[in-house]
Amino acid sequence: MKKNLILAFSFILFPLAIFAQTERVYNLRIHQKTVNITGEPVSHALAINDQIPAPTLRFRKGEMAVIHVTNTLSEPTTLHWHGVLVPWNMDGPAFSNSKLILPGETFTFRFPIQQTGTYWYHSHTGLQIQAGLYGAIVIEDEIPLVKTDHDLVIILSDWTNEKPNRVMSNLKKDGDDYAFKKKFFPSLLGAIRHGAVWDYIKSEWTRMGPMDLSDLGYDAFLMNGQRSSTIPAMKPMDKVRLRVINASSSTYFYLNIGNLRNFTVISKDGMGVVPLEVNEILMGMGETYDLFFEVPHAHHPMAYEFRATAQDVTGFGSLILGDQQSIERVLDKIKPNPYAMEHAGIHGGNTSEPPSHGSHPSPSQGLPTHGDDPENVDVPMSNRLNANMLKSPTITEFDSALQRHNIHLELDGDMERYTWYINGKPFSEEKYILVRYNEVVRVTLENKTMMHHPMHLHGHFFRFLNGQGKYAPNFHTVDVGPMQTVTIEFWANEPGEWFFHCHNAYHMEMGMSRLVKYEGFERPPELMEEELKHSSMAMIHDDGFYLNGEAEVYTNHAELELGLNGGRWDIVLNLELENYNEDHFEAETLFKRYLSRFLAITGGGEYEDHELHALLGLAYKLPFNIDTLVYLRTDRTVVIRLKKEIPVLPRVNLGIEPRFEYRDHFDWELEASLGYRLTNRWSLDAFYRREDDLGHAIGFGFKFGF
Repeated sequence: MKKNLILAFSFILFPLAIFAQTERVYNLRIHQKTVNITGEPVSHALAINDQIPAPTLRFRKGEMAVIHVTNTLSEPTTLHWHGVLVPWNMDGPAFSNSKLILPGETFTFRFPIQQTGTYWYHSHTGLQIQAGLYGAIVIEDEIPLVKTDHDLVIILSDWTNEKPNRVMSNLKKDGDDYAFKKKFFPSLLGAIRHGAVWDYIKSEWTRMGPMDLSDLGYDAFLMNGQRSSTIPAMKPMDKVRLRVINASSSTYFYLNIGNLRNFTVISKDGMGVVPLEVNEILMGMGETYDLFFEVPHAHHPMAYEFRATAQDVTGFGSLILGDQQSIERVLDKIKPNPYAMEHAGIHGGNTSEPPSHGSHPSPSQGLPTHGDDPENVDVPMSNRLNANMLKSPTITEFDSALQRHNIHLELDGDMERYTWYINGKPFSEEKYILVRYNEVVRVTLENKTMMHHPMHLHGHFFRFLNGQGKYAPNFHTVDVGPMQTVTIEFWANEPGEWFFHCHNAYHMEMGMSRLVKYEGFERPPELMEEELKHSSMAMIHDDGFYLNGEAEVYTNHAELELGLNGGRWDIVLNLELENYNEDHFEAETLFKRYLSRFLAITGGGEYEDHELHALLGLAYKLPFNIDTLVYLRTDRTVVIRLKKEIPVLPRVNLGIEPRFEYRDHFDWELEASLGYRLTNRWSLDAFYRREDDLGHAIGFGFKFGF
């Protein structure tokens, strides 16, 4: 009897012992760190265990992840396990899923590992990801996807020496604030030179503006925290697995190996795909790819560069595979055409095309050549990955008996005011997408902007409906290219509230975000109380106000304009002193409430000729990006004001501002300025004014934006 009891208890305790043994425990400490990436020490970087990127977390399927996160910052933080299927309350984003990890506190994340593949983790508080809070997660294959000699984790990121909140402030002041860093100056003359006048006219008519591949001008682009590095001990015929993670805040990257060497895509977002050979990928923020590359057999030892080039071609990160003296490098890319719509992202460019390279390699770089003529270098044709080419190795379709739910989401925004919308509203105005448990949710994403948006869904994988039928691949992040439409679908089988957002950190913060909420699900009271208690640490800050200003000093007058931009509100104070005569002092205050991207209700007051008048009217952006303001003053004067900026030449802008008034009689005036931008803040200007009753005035001076 005693023997039987011992045997029975052993059967009970043995599985528990096995379970305890399968816990994988990590201790992560988040802290501030001084780094020097560009030659300038920066003290606001954020690190985990003194590392940027953070330590790679490795697991096996079936283990229990136990991750103790200690916050030693002076501000709250959170961590999100990007692409990892976790219980609702372990996902990370503050208030919707978890409490903030306050300064000095430790929070323990605990979740079972249910999958395999390449994933990552990062802060989901403010813009902390930009400062360095990101790291890799590798969950080992149950059956290896490929046999390899080298299994490498490569984390891509973008780096700015500016504090992330300062970056956001600059973007809110002027959506083109980083033109000088990017050397991005589209102009009418440029359109003529590119033979793209009709494209320029169309973009002006539709009020879209030129193609802009990035919002920021970055100081560096990194691979595993470095601009360049070398992986030694590579030899011919070695088999290499590259686990590539785009942990950047707002940069798409082109991936290439050597002289457009072929490599094989074996996984996207941690999910295996039918192996596919390409030689270039355009990779969005939040995506992961597993690539397989076999080191070619060569007549003499050769190393190969793996390069991630920023989509706007302002820089790149580099990893040399091998330590040989002869290196086959990736050729530099030419600057993209800002006047033509760029559709050759992950959903375009399936056909072979000449590579977008701007320089030829020299023979010393180890590339095949014909003699010594660099113009005769053998440059292969590019075969860029098209997401429609990706196919799941297993059937992914959902049970046809499940109820279907169709949702259409328009992705839109205003680059000038730097606000971003889903279905015309930012997150602060519409937080939820409602779904029902056990239905299949089909989401059509229509991009109405000239930028790429990598859309990421927490807590679920979705089928990307790319024409592969039953074998549509599973993603957690999908690129929606400029003016493109994609369709995804997911099985709503994880009740809770799950974040769905653009993984451009700045677009997310300024409104391109939603919560997928299951019908009938309610957050625990402690999370709602936490949100009220820490309202200043809201998940998204699209309705926060940002100050901007411009001072103009001319030989014949001075002007000061101060503005507050926040959510749907613009508040502008304008002070002007004509001929430096106090009798010619004018002032104006305008309050604008935007009803849509182009239309705003306007109220305020004007002070001129020693009289103060209230006003009420409408502001509207006409085709060709003409700003129109029409209002009625309390003295019964009707005023119409127009404003148009024309970039005639790179860094040279022509501004035209006519004004028309009618009360007892018709009055008009015309202001025009021609300015040359010296920096992103300063410009030299010539000024002209023509008034109906005062005649002509010409002045010279400068403008300063702040």
